Amino acid sequence: MIKGIIFCVCFLVAQLFALSYIDHRLGHSESATRQAVTAQNNQRQRESEEEEQA
Repeated sequence: MIKGIIFCVCFLVAQLFALSYIDHRLGHSESATRQAVTAQNNQRQRESEEEEQA
């Protein structure tokens, strides 16, 4: 019975590390996507401001 509890705890810890790793990987790709979208929006705003001034 003790072996089963130890196995269960080890399995849960392994899942926690795996999910943490996946979350870490996805978190970085989302922030890169957000930065790219923000840069594109800023460029479009500058172009529209230049057209209005001309």
